[in-house]
Amino acid sequence: MFKKKITILGIGNLLLKDEGVGIHAIEALKKESLPDNVELVDGAASGFDLLPIIEQCDKLIVIDAIKTAEPAGTIYQFDPKQIDVERDLNMSLHDVDFFQVLEFASKHKWLPEILMIGIVPNEICLSMELSDIIKAKMPKIVDLVKQAIAA
Repeated sequence: MFKKKITILGIGNLLLKDEGVGIHAIEALKKESLPDNVELVDGAASGFDLLPIIEQCDKLIVIDAIKTAEPAGTIYQFDPKQIDVERDLNMSLHDVDFFQVLEFASKHKWLPEILMIGIVPNEICLSMELSDIIKAKMPKIVDLVKQAIAA
């Protein structure tokens, strides 16, 4: 039986405290028992370098810090098609917005099924440790990813 290739992509800058939440989530997921069709990818703060990863999977689950007016630690789950890229371009904390990468990929018909898990950061400063607020959310993030894999 064919199993869909599922890629879990953690995005962020590990040197900027909560901005690295996606990378910390990948590290937490490495300790979990995951199906053999699941690949964990540390996407760092990459931009268009992520296109081959997007192109080569059937389902993509992206974990990243996002800017919103909600309190730190708020977790969002959404399909990127729900985002108006022109209006909401400032959601990302990266120079090359991941939504711009997805927009490029969609124009070239490279998009798999995608789920975004976004976490509102508490602190963005020089540190490789997550803030206590975001660290406390890590079990919930891992659980959401595991639910998305099973779905």
